[in-house]
Amino acid sequence: MPQWFHMVLVMLMESLSARRDAQVRFLKLQNEILRKKLPGNRVVIDPTDRKRLLALGAELSHAVQDTLQVVSLKTYRTWQREERDGKQPKKVGRPKLAKELIDLVIRLGKENLGWGINRITGELRKLGEKVGRSSIRRILKKEGLYPDPHRRAHRVPDSPWRKFIELHMNTLVACDFFCKDVLTPLGKKTAYFLMFIHVESRKVFLSPATYHPEEEWVCQQARNLKMWLDDAGIEQRFILHDRDKKFSEEFDTIFRNDGVKVVKTPFEAPDANAFAESWIGNFKRECLNHFYGFSLAHLDYIARQAVAFYNTHRPHQSKSNEPLRFPGQSPPPRPTAKGEVKCRTFLGGLMRHYYRKAA
Repeated sequence: MPQWFHMVLVMLMESLSARRDAQVRFLKLQNEILRKKLPGNRVVIDPTDRKRLLALGAELSHAVQDTLQVVSLKTYRTWQREERDGKQPKKVGRPKLAKELIDLVIRLGKENLGWGINRITGELRKLGEKVGRSSIRRILKKEGLYPDPHRRAHRVPDSPWRKFIELHMNTLVACDFFCKDVLTPLGKKTAYFLMFIHVESRKVFLSPATYHPEEEWVCQQARNLKMWLDDAGIEQRFILHDRDKKFSEEFDTIFRNDGVKVVKTPFEAPDANAFAESWIGNFKRECLNHFYGFSLAHLDYIARQAVAFYNTHRPHQSKSNEPLRFPGQSPPPRPTAKGEVKCRTFLGGLMRHYYRKAA
């Protein structure tokens, strides 16, 4: 072959190669522009398109690292392995929610305007329904329902006090006083409650209301707490309270006689008793602030109903959105998404418990 002819062939091949390279770059640029127009800049590949890409990639010996853009190279290699192992690709996209489930989410949102996304998620979990938070938010937003935003507290750095609480949660009981005004024929009076919370389970024991939280009454509540813990099989090693003068030395002695260590919070440090303070705040917002008390008996009825609902039916976000139970207590039967959804109300519908009617 003459040398000049060989040079012409080389030049021709180079020109074609440069043209192909320009075509590839032109196609890649179009692909990049189109991806920017997609929501989330993500391309969802269905099983048919996946097979077509793998078939075309096989013609290139799967050397596609320079031209692959719709998925990552790692995903492409995973497709290769699954195809080689005979594994069928999964369906893409989110599963569609049944109309009955969507209607149930809307019902919970409309009947409980104060509930946030997490609270609705927990109630659905009780009914055996698994729905993601994003799906619930999307359904409610489409319906024009805007529940309270999910507030996530900032993570507090570990401290000796925080470490102490975490290590002894299962044997620690925290307590605190709170009050509520009562309207009587003789004028307004202040009624006092004493609450105890078992920190690990979040179960609450609440005293009856009294106008006179004197030492004898407070000590009797300590004895009632011990019987409540004994019935639940809970071993108590620590009692946590603030430096309120109503917590007398006799009150502390009742616990010390049983080998329980009394832990007092620092002065002007309510966060040190955060579990009790948080429960009291929620109890007031969700219950007491909605009522006027007209007698101690009336106030006790309201409190008993609310605490029974809290301890038995209310899902707790820090407990996997499930109703509370003591350590060692067997979990309730796993719910199934079958049967009509019924609603049991407490305190005139202020609190609602949803359950499945037995078939």
